[in-house]
Amino acid sequence: MDEQMKALVLRDGKAVVESRPVPQAGPGEVVVRTTAASLCSADVACVGGEFPTPDGTVLGHEAVGVVHEIGDGVTGFSVGQRVTTASTTPCGQCANCQRGFTGHCGGVAWGGYTFGVSRDGSLAEYFTVPHASYNLVAIPGAVSDEAALCVPDTLSSGSTGPEAARIPLGGTVVVFGQGHVGLAATMAARALGAGLVVTVKARPGGEELAKRVGADHALNLAQHDIESEIRQLTAGMGADCAIEASGVIESFPRAVAVVREGGVVAVLSSYSGPDDATLPIPLAQWGWGIADKTILSTFQRCGSERMGRLLRLVETGRLDPTVLLTRRYRFDDVERAFTDAAARTPGHIKPLITF
Repeated sequence: MDEQMKALVLRDGKAVVESRPVPQAGPGEVVVRTTAASLCSADVACVGGEFPTPDGTVLGHEAVGVVHEIGDGVTGFSVGQRVTTASTTPCGQCANCQRGFTGHCGGVAWGGYTFGVSRDGSLAEYFTVPHASYNLVAIPGAVSDEAALCVPDTLSSGSTGPEAARIPLGGTVVVFGQGHVGLAATMAARALGAGLVVTVKARPGGEELAKRVGADHALNLAQHDIESEIRQLTAGMGADCAIEASGVIESFPRAVAVVREGGVVAVLSSYSGPDDATLPIPLAQWGWGIADKTILSTFQRCGSERMGRLLRLVETGRLDPTVLLTRRYRFDDVERAFTDAAARTPGHIKPLITF
């Protein structure tokens, strides 16, 4: 009989723990024994049906662990070595990957073989990393599991917007949304040399955390005239860059409005709605199409080389993502961790789940 493991699985619209066979490493694969994992609103969306996920899929896309088994053709790793991978695991060889759009590996418009959505995920005692030579990365000895855990999705996704926007040294950045991705975007904007970082939330609360991770000003829609105040903070010019990480459609036109002529709007969000839904662009603030404003739709940049760079920022103390891990659980209590994440309790950003 195959050796069994526990895994959190999407089953009939619920997240439940089931027994599964421990996976075996095929060619090009590495099986990792999980030591710590997390989850976020994307996992909740999979269970809620917002992301089309096959019934029976193992959930989870954020984990660290140690190499358990190495498949044929994989070199550079050893059993027992501490490793992690981005939540998106592309092949690195198809046309989209070779053009730099690894998040859309194989022509997939959303997902690019993302754990817990288009393949079995990592909220399990063991998980498989495909195309391991491209995706798997060793964790530096000075980086704890706790710190490394925020790299596979939170930092990988949140940093994509500021990096793609090419923030000028000393430039001004506005980040809409301060969930885990927005907070990571705030961190990354500061690390990339932004001179002024402004965060925007719908409601008051979380200002201290936003400033702790890099914000100079933490605003909210309930108490502030966002466009007017950002103009004042930028000497009337508007921001060089706006990062839309809230996932709220109404934030998109606000992001267009607050950037200066020649500015960049980088969208990190995945918006939901009917097939004929549209994202409104405020024509006056867009300069009626002649303000040289760039709108980027971005998906997580991944691969072992990029993951290594993010881990280096953690290793050298440039980034400390552990402040985003606000509750702790054992894997035996993973169903409660999922329920707590789905409840969106104020102040709860991400769980740390240990095995």
